[in-house]
Amino acid sequence: MVTRTDFYLGTGPTAHWLGSLQFACHPDNLLKDPHGRAALTARQPSAYRTAVKDLLMMWAVGGLGAAHEPRNGWPWDWDTSHRNDWIITHLDGAAHMTGGGGDRWHRLDPDDPRPPLRCGPPDFARWLRNPAAPPAIPLPTHRPPATTVTDPRPLWQQP
Repeated sequence: MVTRTDFYLGTGPTAHWLGSLQFACHPDNLLKDPHGRAALTARQPSAYRTAVKDLLMMWAVGGLGAAHEPRNGWPWDWDTSHRNDWIITHLDGAAHMTGGGGDRWHRLDPDDPRPPLRCGPPDFARWLRNPAAPPAIPLPTHRPPATTVTDPRPLWQQP
């Protein structure tokens, strides 16, 4: 199964997306990687940002999976992180995480950063039926809304 984790700085619609990992990027696996552990235990936003940058670079180099940096654009076919497995951000001196469709942020203890056992949506079956439903935790939208084309002619024939 493909695992996807998105990293942010801050929360809400103005959170800053730092990048994403794909494959084997469950938080338990991140804790086994020195850069992942540094990100999940960072107390300062600058240390978190640096650790995530290093993690993105080394994830692909180490053959652990794909890494997606913001300079290459939003990597997913959907417009927010809510359809991904894990969402990790940094605020108030610690990393926080939620599962895709989650209903709240869970603060990780920098001294003992074990992910919570229950981190995703309160009704997982309902979320699986409609992962595009409005999220409880607002995050930025990374893809512009699709435009509706009313003229049935090919674009090169339209005025």
